[in-house]
Amino acid sequence: MKLKCLIVDDEHIARKILSDYVDKVPELELVATCNSALQALKHIKQGGIDILLLDIQMPDLSGLDFLKILPNKPATILTTAYSEYAVHSYELDVVDYLLKPIDFERFYKAITKVISTKNSKGNYSSNTSSPLQTDKLFIKADSKIISIAFHDIIVINGQGPYVQIITVQGRKIMSLQSMSKLEELLPPNFYRIHRSHIVNINHIDSIDGNMVRLKDHTAIISKNKRDEFLKLIDQLNLLGD
Repeated sequence: MKLKCLIVDDEHIARKILSDYVDKVPELELVATCNSALQALKHIKQGGIDILLLDIQMPDLSGLDFLKILPNKPATILTTAYSEYAVHSYELDVVDYLLKPIDFERFYKAITKVISTKNSKGNYSSNTSSPLQTDKLFIKADSKIISIAFHDIIVINGQGPYVQIITVQGRKIMSLQSMSKLEELLPPNFYRIHRSHIVNINHIDSIDGNMVRLKDHTAIISKNKRDEFLKLIDQLNLLGD
C-alpha cells in the first residue's frame, strides 16, 4: 500500500518541485497540494494522509501553528528556507526538516525515515498516534544493544564494515553497521561530510579548510561535500558576519 502525501506550501514552484519528487518515489501517492494550512485542514480531517510535507512561513496560519492544532498529525516533514525554526520543529516531533532549495537526494532521505517506520511496524496510519520516537540511538555492540543519546554523539567514523561512535563522555563504541544505514537513523543535525565521517553539527568547534574540529577529534570534508556542507553552515548562521 502506498503512503498518501499532502503538500502544503504557498509558493507554486515549491509545490511543483515537491509534487515531481513524490511522483518519482514508487511508495508514495500524492493526494493533493494546498497553498495554505487552512486549505489543508479539510484533507487532514478526512483522514488517510500518511505524510505531510509542510512549509513553515505561510499567510494566515504558519506551518508550526498548524501542527500545534492537529490532534493526530501525520508523519510531518517541514520544508522551509529559514533554518532558525529548526529548534521549534524538534519540539513538535517532526520526522525531518528540509532547507530550501531541496534536492531530491535530501528529500528521499527524509522519506525513507517514514518508509522505515512503516516497514518496522507493518503499517503506518495517520488515524493513530504518532509513531514511537526517541532521543536515543539503539545499536548492537559487544553482543549487547547499547543506547546512546543523540546529543551525546560527537562524530561517527566508518572503519570498513564497522562504525565507531564517539561520545562527549569519551566512549568509543564499535558496531558492525553500514554508514548509510546508520545515517538514516540520525536526526537532521547530523551531516555526512565524508564517506567515512558523520558529524554532529552541534559539537563543531571550528572548520579549517577541509578539516572539521569537534572537541578533541577531527573529521575530513570530502571535496564533493564541501560546498554543500558550507552552504548548510552558512544557512545556520554559524559563520557569523
